[in-house]
Amino acid sequence: MKAFIQNSLVAAALALNTTNLFAQTYNILHNFGGIYRDGSAPLTDLVLNSNTLYGTTASGGTNYNGTIFKINTDGSGYGNLASFTNGSPEGGGMLLIGSILYGTTYNGGSADGGSVFKINIDGSGFKTLHNFSTTLPSFPGTNSDGNRPQGDLITDGNTLYGTAEYGGTNGSGTIFKINVDESGFTVIKTFSATYLGTNNVSGNPLASGTNTDGARPIGGLVLDGSTLYGTTYHGGTSNGVVFAMQTDGSGYTVLKYFPSINGVGTNNDGAAPVAGLTLNGDTLYGVTVGGGAGARGNVFKLKTNGESFASLHDFNYTNDGGLPHNTLFLDGGTLYGTTAAGGISNKGTIFMILTNGSNFVVLKNFDMVCGSQCDSKFVLSSNVLFGTAANGGTNGGGVVFGLTVLPQIVSDGNFGIQSNAFGFDVTGISNQVAVVEACTNLFSPDWLPLQTNTTTGGTTYFSDAHWTNYPGRYYRLRSP
Repeated sequence: MKAFIQNSLVAAALALNTTNLFAQTYNILHNFGGIYRDGSAPLTDLVLNSNTLYGTTASGGTNYNGTIFKINTDGSGYGNLASFTNGSPEGGGMLLIGSILYGTTYNGGSADGGSVFKINIDGSGFKTLHNFSTTLPSFPGTNSDGNRPQGDLITDGNTLYGTAEYGGTNGSGTIFKINVDESGFTVIKTFSATYLGTNNVSGNPLASGTNTDGARPIGGLVLDGSTLYGTTYHGGTSNGVVFAMQTDGSGYTVLKYFPSINGVGTNNDGAAPVAGLTLNGDTLYGVTVGGGAGARGNVFKLKTNGESFASLHDFNYTNDGGLPHNTLFLDGGTLYGTTAAGGISNKGTIFMILTNGSNFVVLKNFDMVCGSQCDSKFVLSSNVLFGTAANGGTNGGGVVFGLTVLPQIVSDGNFGIQSNAFGFDVTGISNQVAVVEACTNLFSPDWLPLQTNTTTGGTTYFSDAHWTNYPGRYYRLRSP
């Protein structure tokens, strides 16, 4: 009986590995850089409206400052809505309200401090809503309203909320709001100055230091009722913070201080969160670009009250990637994200991980052919994740891509024999059909359907109580 059990487990494991290997299809919808006026280097998130994707590029276009483009989800209909004349978008994705897109430029505007803009989805009505002011010529540079907005805008329907990485009265960045009718621009949070100090070895001033509330908010905000959640890249006790505050500017609270790193760059919790957060119920999910056990960042979770912080995955760079810059995308109980580097070609990866920290899987390794430097958050249509990569592709100017993700068998604690039955968890993007099938001979397979599942984004358990009736049984998932 012992040998019989081992053989059955090997057979099931073989089916599992085969399923994971072929569980996704990567398609390039558009290659940038062939015609410079089309744009180049898409750095920001896409916006999905029906079957049309909208996005921006950081360079190219008729004025060489980037473009606003659209493309259908099947790759057809690519076109430019506008070319930026002054300033380029280098981080903040656009936001769609009705038929109007809102976004930011990292630089440019009347004072070269960046701007907030709007444009209709047909390309008409481009207008600047706010120009961020110049900073005083002192390090790190101060002003009244902030400077260099990078994070995605969010809205409650009438008001836009965003972050500026620099500026403010202390030069450490700001959180701002502005009404969609372009009235009421207000700074609702100014981050405090950081203690610069000196390097104990070189004696040179440190580029960044510590404070009580964080500094340099790069990622976008999350809105839940009247509460905003976000991150800072620097400041706090060492390496940035997770924070919460009210939309009227009150109640600012640090939920998490990221600790210092040791001489080889590692710690337990991660360091320097660049991306924004993802909210599910009372739990926030995010990534860091440094620290962790592998010194290449991690995936973490944290309750909205600041309790129960946990590192879900530490990146090791070689096998799974490292330096994740983009906000995680949540579908049911599964998180999807990218890394900016590492993986097989050292150009980054696309990964998935369950919200409980299990079943980390690399879905795609980037390279210079398919694209690299994916900093954008995914958008989902059916079972296809759409995103952008700022470099690579046929012309070297980056790509728009779609990754089709099919259901998978999960390698977790439920895989194996339980209560005299053999079973495993099945996961997949929500509302996909996943049929578990079995056969007894891979050389002449006669696949028998055993269970049909509709995936939820989390896990569904499959159990085969009749597995002992066969000398060996192989399992696979089929998505009709």
